[in-house]
Formats: sequence, structure tokens, C-alpha cells
Amino acid sequence: MTELPNIDIKNTPNIEALTSAIASQYPIFKKVIDTRKTDFGGSWTTRFEREMGIYFDGDIDAINRAADAYCSFSLEAMRLQAKFDQNLSYSTSSYDEAVSTVYSNTDYMVNTYLPALLLSHYLWPHHYRQIHWAHEHFFSRLLDLENVRFCDVGIGTGFYSKELLTTLPKSLGWGFDISPASIAHTEHILTKWHVMDRYQLCQKEVAKLEDEGFNAFVSVELLEHLEDPYEFLCMLRREVANGAVGFVTAAIDAPNRDHIYLYRDNESVAKHIERAGFEILDSINLAAYEKTTENETVPQSGCFILRAIG
Repeated sequence: MTELPNIDIKNTPNIEALTSAIASQYPIFKKVIDTRKTDFGGSWTTRFEREMGIYFDGDIDAINRAADAYCSFSLEAMRLQAKFDQNLSYSTSSYDEAVSTVYSNTDYMVNTYLPALLLSHYLWPHHYRQIHWAHEHFFSRLLDLENVRFCDVGIGTGFYSKELLTTLPKSLGWGFDISPASIAHTEHILTKWHVMDRYQLCQKEVAKLEDEGFNAFVSVELLEHLEDPYEFLCMLRREVANGAVGFVTAAIDAPNRDHIYLYRDNESVAKHIERAGFEILDSINLAAYEKTTENETVPQSGCFILRAIG
């Protein structure tokens, strides 16, 4: 991953404020930050403190609100996982339902969904391992490319666009999302990181870039939000250039209120990817935690590095 300036891990006011807020509001999660420090060490602390320092800019009230968002979102995920264990199906059945209850629900997006997902990149172990894997196995493939022009489809918080723009200082990015809240959140983050001048935001699914097209692409945990992810992958293949390389992930056995398409394993995701016209260069499955019983389901991230083939 990108080298960062040294931060005194004994002087982490943002992490300390978040730790205190979580412990006071939701004691069930009071050990989560100490556990992540043990899991991932000083590099995690350095990156997380910097992320929070830039995002929150010392606003303790905002940190308290984000702590509440993360914990309530995580509790809901736990309840939905327990329900999923019983019926192995997602409760949301249509894209229109997800749009109306989540993506167009400004209050929920701004006050819960987006801040919770941003923190999950560091507090959910499979999400943090996903960042590492993306840097080591996907971002590294772009370092030698000239004129990287990438699209990020389903930008969510804007986190992965930020990671690409800060890792590849000459890259240009285009972000696509149907949610006005995601568009605004991404603009906020990229402005904070001083990379918005190399990025264009589009409130639509995806559109072809004229001239030579996109030679790189990212779509993180979007497929499970769609009724027909294979159709989306076919559309994505048409929009990117021949030979373009990309990073695509899908949530597996992971019920959220806006998850529609149920993937049970990496293989089912891979079949959609390859049928749509992509070659899989590398893949990994990252589980959120270890099973405690034989019949327990565990949310996972299926992560794939792709190349668009003719």
C-alpha cells in the first residue's frame, strides 16, 4: 500500500474519540478498535488516524454521529445475518425497493449508510483486508501504465476512487452512482484529499468515455445490489476498452437491507464475470469472521481482478 508519513500511534486523538463514543453508546462494540489494532498493528493505526483526521477535521460531534451510524448499521447487519441463517434468502426483492428505501432516502444515506460504510473499511476485518489485497494485486498493475483513465461504478462513499487517485497521482477518474447522497459524499471526500480536480462525477449507472475509453475500472460491492448483475457486467464490458484491467467485488452470504442478488460463493460470481467477456487474472475470498457452528453463515467478499477481452 502507499507509504504514509509516520504518525505517533500513541497520539491518535481521532481514534481515541471514536473509541470513547462507541464504548459509551454501544458497549457491545467497545473492544472493536483494540481488536483491530491487535489484528493489523501499527500500519492500521496510522492509516485509520490519517483517514479520520482528514475526514472529520477535529469535529468531535461528527465522530460521535459516525460512531452511532456504524454501530446501528452493524447491529442491523447482525440481525439480518441471524435471519438469513434461517431462510438463506435476502429480504429485499427489487431494485426499485432498494432505491426508494436506501439510495433515495437522504436522511438514511447521510446519517447512517455512508458514514457507517466509511468506517467499515477499517473496522470490518474483511473490508480492511480487501483494501490491502486491492493495493497489492490490482493497484500495483496500474503503476506502470501511462494515462490511467478509470471509472468507478457504484462509488458509494468514494473510498476506492480516493485510493486510486492518491496512489496514482497522474490518473484521471470518473465516478458513477444513482444516489445524490453518494455523489455529494464522494465530492466531499475527494475535495478533502485534494484530488477532486482529476475526477468527474456522474449521476447515472455508467457511460462510455470517448476517444480511447477507460483503461481501468472499479466496482466494489455493487453486483449484489442488482436484480441482474450479469446484465450489468455485460454493459460494463461494452463501456471499457479492450484490455482494460479492473477490480470487482461482490458480497457473498451478506444480507443488508439493499442487497438483492444472492451469491453463495466465488464460483457463482466468476461465472457471471467470464460470461460477460472478462478474463479473471486473480481472485480471493475474504470472510468477515470464522464460523462458530457448522450451520452458521458468514458474510464474505469475493474479490476479482479482471481484464476485458475481445
